[in-house]
Order: sequence, then C-alpha cells, then structure tokens
Amino acid sequence: MPFRGGEQVEVIPIKSSVISKGDDVVSILLSKCKVEDGDIIAIADKAIAAAQGRFIRYEDIKPSDRAVELAKESGLEPGFVELVLRNSDIVFGTAYRTLLTLKNGILVANAGIDHKNAPKGYAALWPEDPNKEADRIREEIERRTGKKVGVIIVDSKLSPLRMGTTGFALGMSGFKGIRDFRGKRDIYGKKILMTVMNLADALAAAAHIFMGEGDDLVPFVLIRGAPVEMGQFNPDELKIEPEKCVYFRPLYLSRLTERSTS
Repeated sequence: MPFRGGEQVEVIPIKSSVISKGDDVVSILLSKCKVEDGDIIAIADKAIAAAQGRFIRYEDIKPSDRAVELAKESGLEPGFVELVLRNSDIVFGTAYRTLLTLKNGILVANAGIDHKNAPKGYAALWPEDPNKEADRIREEIERRTGKKVGVIIVDSKLSPLRMGTTGFALGMSGFKGIRDFRGKRDIYGKKILMTVMNLADALAAAAHIFMGEGDDLVPFVLIRGAPVEMGQFNPDELKIEPEKCVYFRPLYLSRLTERSTS
C-alpha cells in the first residue's frame, strides 16, 4: 500500500479502568472503540506489563555490591538498581534517580524499568520482545475485526538537554516506521543528504500526550488518518548503529576504550 494520509489526522484517547494480570488488552480495546482500515493503535507499555504480570517486587531482590554503590550515587533503591543491572546491556553512569543504560539497542533510563503506574514496591518491565508483542496484538485485532491496522507500544523517554518526557515507539507492527527524504529536494531545490523522518516515534509522542504519566487511565490512543505506509516492514529500521549516532557515538567509543584498557 502506498504512503497514505488524510487531510485530517484524529488522535482519540481511549480510557479504561486499571488493567490487571490476565486481562485481554485486545478485548478491552475493542469494547471501547471501532477500528477502521489504516488506523494506528497506540498501547501503553504499562498496560501490557500489567496484563502480563510483568511487575517485579524489587524490594525482595538482593543487591550486588555494584548495585549498592550505584544506588548511593543515584538515590535509587538498591533492589531497583540490581533489577536495572540485570536487564541492561550497558550501564554508562548515573544521574538523580537514573541510570543511563543501553537496552535492546535503545539508549534509555533504567533499562526502561519504571516505578510509575506499578504497585508500591514494584517496578514494571518492558515486554520480552516489544515488536513481537506488537505483531501479536495487531494480528489479533485484525483477526477479530477484519481491518488492517498498525500497532505501536508506547513508552516514554528523556531527550538530551531537554526537560521532560516524550513518547517513543518501543515496539511497532503493521506500517513503515520511517519516511526517507534522502535524495529528495527541499523547497529551494537542494538535494537532501541525511534526513530520515521517524514516523513511529512521532505518532507515539502524539499518543503519549493523552496517555500522560500519572493516573490518567488512558492506556490506548487511536490515531486515524496518519500519513503512513501500511504493511509489514522491519521495525529495526527505527534503530541506528551506535557508531553513527550523534548522541551515542562518544559514549560508545569511550566505552570501547575503557574495555580495551581494562
């Protein structure tokens, strides 16, 4: 299907009661809205964590010596830090109540593990494979409705030197996540050399506005008329190699240097 988009994009928040372990998020979603071909369904990752029982009681985790040290630096709970260490690919350092980590090719705070919207003393984990989970949810929606849709699993992240969180596509399925402008012309006729637009993260950010970060109880957002190309594409096209990332390259190279001299 070619690149599509209506004259008007609708972003529709869908409220729900608190989701619990064992709940069917697709049934809850479809009980509250009617989907159409080309809709993008954004789902909060915490809703999936709740339904799958991916809340971990970090207070019961025995911290390692390194976790205790990093907990003192960051002001985080030692058990929580140990949970982050176990789920991180790389830990780069600390800030207030934050460990800067690499997880599944994503530069993110605390390996994506969050205290918010989890019971007291517990932390919420990402799905084991966010893209496969997005596939599963999309296929189930299409099976039940006969409509071709896209799915985004939304989490929030911090951006360098910017205040506050924005949403990003932790997992996605059913549409092309990027729009490549390289080789096209700008308004002055110059050839564009580098620009690729991240549509998936942009849509996730729009959904995140309505999902909020507190007790909003908006685990779903329906996006209708989004200018995207529907179909099956590789979700890893959203990622970039560490050595090519303008933010990550210095961290990556310094980490390699540390390993080679240790």
